[in-house]
Amino acid sequence: TRKNPHPRHPTGRNQRYAPRLHEEVVFVIAEAALTSFIAALFAMMNPIGNVGVFACMTASRSDDEVRRTAWSSAVAIAVTLLIVTWSGSAVMAFFGITIDSLRAAGGVIVLVIGLHMLFNMSEHKQSETELEDAQGRGSIAVVPIAIPVVAGPGTMATVLVTAQQHEALLGRAEISIVVIALSALTGLLFSFAKPISGWLGESGMGVITRVMGVVLSAIAMGMLADGLKALLPGLAS
Repeated sequence: TRKNPHPRHPTGRNQRYAPRLHEEVVFVIAEAALTSFIAALFAMMNPIGNVGVFACMTASRSDDEVRRTAWSSAVAIAVTLLIVTWSGSAVMAFFGITIDSLRAAGGVIVLVIGLHMLFNMSEHKQSETELEDAQGRGSIAVVPIAIPVVAGPGTMATVLVTAQQHEALLGRAEISIVVIALSALTGLLFSFAKPISGWLGESGMGVITRVMGVVLSAIAMGMLADGLKALLPGLAS
C-alpha cells in the first residue's frame, strides 16, 4: 500500500472535507470583533437609558397597552436592523459607497451620538415637537420609539459597518442573532418601563446613559481611525 507523505493530512475522502472546515472558520466573526459589535450595538440602542423616554411617552396608557407597545417596538427594531443587515450591501453598491468611507462616516455619526449621550442631551433622538406629536398618536411603537429613538442613524450605521466587514452567510447570521436578542431585551425592559424608571430615577438613568456615551465614543474613534487610515494611507505611516 502507498504511504501518505503527509500523515497530518489524510488522503482520500476525508481530505476533501478539510478545506471546507477551514473556510467555515474564516467566515465566522472573530470573538473579539463580535464582542465589540455587541457592546457597540447595546450602547447605541441604550435600552436602559431609553426606558425613561418610553415611560414618558406611555405615561397615560394602561399596562396592557404599554406591554403591547413595548413588544411591537421590539419587533419593529428587529425588522429594521435585519433589513439593514441583509440589504445594506445592495444600497451601498447602488450609491457607490465603499466600506472605508462608510466606516469613517459611521464613526463620525456614532461619535456625535456618543458625545450627546455623554452630556445627557437628547437632541439626536427627537425634538420637543416630535415628542408632543408622538404622545398624541394612537400608536408610537414604530415611530418614534423604534425609529429613531432606538434604531436611529447611529444604530443602523453600526450594524451596516459590521455587516459590510463580514459578508459571509455565517457572519450575517451571527449579526442577526445579536440584533434579535438585543431587540427582545429592549422589549422586555420597555414592558417594565414604569417600575424600572421609578427605581432608577432620573439620576440613575442619566449615569447609565453617560457610561454608554463613553463606550460609544471610544468605539467610534476606532471606526473613524480605521476608515481614515484606509482612505488616507499617509496617516497610517
